Amino acid sequence: MAVPMIVDGYNLLYARGDAPAPASRARLVRDLVAWAQARSRPVVLVFDAWAGGTREARTEVHGPVTVWFTRAGERADAFIVRWVGEHREAVVVTSDRAVQQGARRRGAAVLDAESFTTRLEAEAPPSGTRAQRGRACGPHTAWLRGL
Repeated sequence: MAVPMIVDGYNLLYARGDAPAPASRARLVRDLVAWAQARSRPVVLVFDAWAGGTREARTEVHGPVTVWFTRAGERADAFIVRWVGEHREAVVVTSDRAVQQGARRRGAAVLDAESFTTRLEAEAPPSGTRAQRGRACGPHTAWLRGL
């Protein structure tokens, strides 16, 4: 089984230049599903719901991608670090330094959101990609081919 990837959802949206809106989240889920299916890799995508969420966390399953919305009062950062502590192997996608440090201390590999965005958008369906919006994509993610 492939090593799971856990993604800081809003962090990745911001790296893509997107606002934290329902349409942006839906595009991100769609792109991650295609990426994960091509690699047979499970992905956990985590969004903060701490300020406006419900008392209980909720999940949505989209093929290989499980989307978590944290419960009210819980930040995605804390959820990600706790999740990594419960899973021996993982790749964490975030540019948040505190999350990166917490994930590394628990044995996870870490990839910054900007690097992952470049790779994800290189393979994304044409509508709404960074290239179509006129933003440049950096070539600094060659090692991701195996992910």
